[in-house]
Amino acid sequence: MIRKISTSELRVGMYVHSLGRSWMDHPFVKSHFMVDTVQTIQKIASSGIREVVIDTLKGVDIQDVSLSDEVLISEPQGPNDRDKSSRLSVAEESTRAKALYREATSVIHNMMRDARLGKQVEVQSLDPLAERMVQSTIRSSHAFSGISRIKTKDEYTFMHCVSVAGLMTAFAVEIGLDEETIHQVAIGGMVHDIGKTLVPDKILNKPGKLDRDEFGVMRQHVDFSDQLLKEHTGLSQVARDVTLLHHERMDGSGYPHGLKDDQISLVGQMSAIVDVYDALTSVRVYKDAWEPAVTLKKLLEWCPDHFNPELVQKFIKCLGIYPVGSLVELDSGRVGIVMEQGANMLRPQLRIIYNTKQNGYVRVTELDLAKELVDKIKGVRSPSELGIDLANFL
Repeated sequence: MIRKISTSELRVGMYVHSLGRSWMDHPFVKSHFMVDTVQTIQKIASSGIREVVIDTLKGVDIQDVSLSDEVLISEPQGPNDRDKSSRLSVAEESTRAKALYREATSVIHNMMRDARLGKQVEVQSLDPLAERMVQSTIRSSHAFSGISRIKTKDEYTFMHCVSVAGLMTAFAVEIGLDEETIHQVAIGGMVHDIGKTLVPDKILNKPGKLDRDEFGVMRQHVDFSDQLLKEHTGLSQVARDVTLLHHERMDGSGYPHGLKDDQISLVGQMSAIVDVYDALTSVRVYKDAWEPAVTLKKLLEWCPDHFNPELVQKFIKCLGIYPVGSLVELDSGRVGIVMEQGANMLRPQLRIIYNTKQNGYVRVTELDLAKELVDKIKGVRSPSELGIDLANFL
């Protein structure tokens, strides 16, 4: 039986059939789930949801529980609910985020070099970096996503690992995972491709499409990662899932084990989305970068066969329809880089750098589309198409 009740009447054991909001307006991966902890009730209440719909055939009914049992509706203590006054804009956090990105890239570079030489992988050395990454994300959830667009072909593998870690951290914060899980997600992202150190360079850096045999060798990098990390007892299962499951697909077409649906953990499903997103939005030896907005659209098209559609929707909510670092053209011909998300995803804050009607660069200015309503985004543009090096402006 479907019944609408107030949030204050929710109790552990009830099954939420609907939260009465779209996926954009609540912090849960799914809109229907079993209420298994008091913290879940608190999370619903702190999201501003005053009524929910329960299914009494899948969970307990209101008369089956004692409403005299007090449920304290307090503010959650997760990283997504820190004092909002401590949060910074992308511009304010950018300097620290860039320094952390460079440092982490160097650490991953050295770690992969050591792994190639047969030395033990010291994963514990990543703990301080993971903590700083989490704190940076809490201060500004989009700072890392903008920086992640800037990669060099020679250091792609190392930078990709750092970018995946940063994007996974922001994703985990967005969906409300606990702080320790978020920390482990960051570590998993940083080592998720460590097995590529054992893939021959001629395959790893091949400028063209891999043939069948070469792709077979490339697929082995997940097993190589497992070999390199299996003796490291300090690596959590969460971090292992990022490393070992990021190429699995919901329909079982992925590798190395062909897992499908719920056989793939939540973190594994998240890592598959993030890994593909960062790879497609990066310049590689064999391709130009796709624009973030285009990539997000393709991720949706590949649901539900490859990816969990509800998680992809959450990822889009995390990054925005036009993620930070996107290059967009306005109706006026002005072209700008998305620098900050606003309440309206269609009207972010831009850094104007170019004008298509003048076919050239213009004086750099900041533009908040939420305040200037006479112009709007016409579409996304490719930096390579216009000859723009985003690194000069981010």
